[in-house]
Amino acid sequence: MPPLTKGNLVSKRVRNPHDPDATYASKGAGAQRKEHVGYKVQVAETVSEAILAPGEPTGNFISGIATHAAFESDEQGAIRMAEEQKNMGLGKPPVLYVDAAYISTAQLREAAQEGRELIGPAPGPGGGHVGRFGSDRFDVRVEELRATCPAGQPSSQCSRLTEQATGKVMFRFEWSTQACDQRPLRAQCIKPDQPHRTLAVGEHHTILQQRRRAQKSDPFKARMKHRNAIEGTQSELVRAHGLRRARYRGLLKTRLQNFFTGAACNLKRWLRRSAWELQRALAAQPSAAPAN
Repeated sequence: MPPLTKGNLVSKRVRNPHDPDATYASKGAGAQRKEHVGYKVQVAETVSEAILAPGEPTGNFISGIATHAAFESDEQGAIRMAEEQKNMGLGKPPVLYVDAAYISTAQLREAAQEGRELIGPAPGPGGGHVGRFGSDRFDVRVEELRATCPAGQPSSQCSRLTEQATGKVMFRFEWSTQACDQRPLRAQCIKPDQPHRTLAVGEHHTILQQRRRAQKSDPFKARMKHRNAIEGTQSELVRAHGLRRARYRGLLKTRLQNFFTGAACNLKRWLRRSAWELQRALAAQPSAAPAN
C-alpha cells in the first residue's frame, strides 16, 4: 500500500486500526459539520398515509436496513438498499419518500421511466455563482434549445457539449453583452468584469426544473410530511436499540447486528399494534345483559 500523502488521502483510506472495515465520513459544514469513523445505515419503512387516531400506535414497519461503508454517499446507500430489497423478493415501491441527499436528475429520470414516484426536494443549483442567480432562477427549455433569464431576456446562443471521457452531455446557454448590459438585475446575475452571462445544464435538466418548481407548492409540502415518520424511527432505533453503537468489529457482523435491531423494532411495533387493536375490538363489543 503506498504511503499516505495529500494526493491520496481519501476517506476510504482513513481507518480504525481495530476495525479495518470502518472508514471516515463527514457531513455538513462549519458549525454543523459532523465527522465519524464507522459505517452508514440506510433505513426504509412502509408508509401509511392514514391519519392516526389519538393513542394509536404506528402501523409503519421497517422494510429494509442497508449497512455500508461510511465514505459512500447516501445515493450509493439507496442503491444498496434497492439491491437488498430485490434480493429479498421485494420490488421497488410505487412511491418513495426521501430527502434531498437521495435526489438527483438521474434518479428522478429513472423513477419516471419506471412509473414510480420519487418524492423529495431537489438539490440546489451548483456552480460558481454564489450570491448571484443560480440555474433555478432561469426558465430553461432544453428541448427547444432556449432559456430565459430572470430579467426576461432570451438566450442568444445554445451549444451542445459532450465530455469525451464520460459521454456526458451538457447544454451551454449564453446571453449577448447587449442583453446583459444596463439591466437592473445585472449585479445580481454576473460579476462586474463579466461581459455577459452563461449557463450550463445537463441534457435532462427539464425534469430537475420541474421538481424544483413543484416542491414549492403546498400539495408537495403536504405529501412530504409522510417522510417525517422515518426521523422518529431513526431516533427510536438509536435511543431504544443502540443502533449508533457497533458491538462487533467488521462490516458483516455490524450488518447482522443492524438486521436484528430492525427485527426487534418491528416485533415491538407489532405487539403494540396488536394490543391496541384488541383493546379497540373489546371496547366495541356490546356489554352482556344481566341474567334474571
